[in-house]
This record gives sequence, C-alpha cells and structure tokens, in this order.
Amino acid sequence: MTHKKDPPAASFTGLLTRLPWWVGVALALAAFTGLDRLTQPPASATAQLLASVGRVLLPLLCLLAAAVSAWQRRLGADASLHAAAQDTTAPLFAPAQPPDFEDTVPPCPMCNGAMVRRISRRDGEAGRVVWRCMSHPGCAGKREAE
Repeated sequence: MTHKKDPPAASFTGLLTRLPWWVGVALALAAFTGLDRLTQPPASATAQLLASVGRVLLPLLCLLAAAVSAWQRRLGADASLHAAAQDTTAPLFAPAQPPDFEDTVPPCPMCNGAMVRRISRRDGEAGRVVWRCMSHPGCAGKREAE
C-alpha cells in the first residue's frame, strides 16, 4: 500500500485545523508581524520578495485553518447535541403525568400534593428513581422510591 505525499501547505493547515481557532488567529498575527520585519531594506532582495509574498499567504493560511477549526468544532458540538436529543432511553423533559393509582403514590412531604416517579439526572444521583412533587419547580418536595 502506497501513501500519496501531501504538500507542505496541506499538512500545515491540517495541523492548524486540529488546534483551537484562536491559536490559528494568533499564529496569523505572529506570522504577519514576523515576516513584515523581513521586508525592511537591510534584508536581501530575495528575502524581501519571499517575505512580502509570505506575509500575505502564511497569515491567510492560518486564518483559513482557524475558520475550518471553528466550523469543525461547531459541527461536532451540534452533532453531540443532536445525539443527546435522539436518545430515547432517557427523555430530557418528559411531561409530568398524574399517577394512575393515587393510593400507591406517597404524598409530597412539603405541600402534601401528588407526586410523580422520575429518574434523577444529577451527577451524584444519576439513574436513581425518586418521587418528585407534581408542582415542581414551585415545590421542591422529593422522596426516595422503593
């Protein structure tokens, strides 16, 4: 199996697209100011020509890679939100339903109202089944489910 050799600019932009977008912008500014100093008269004519072309192309490549990096991170964030929204095993906002058999449901310890079974999503309690007051968030009544 043979691999095609990528041009240096492609590998450079590939590296920059893996970095955060602000690093690409900072590198663009640093490249522009650094190459701008080489265009001053004490440098040789060839160095001045290369620096004058490079001070435009190199920052442009850095800014393009920064834009691609920001776009990829945005798409990645959207994809993870989309995947979380598609998870049907644990709905984020299931509507509260009144219980079918009121004699098996404990009353709320704070307001003595009806309660509903929920699956806790907090870090320390994730996955535990609890009874939560139906008038939540107005009432913070909560009990452990057996």
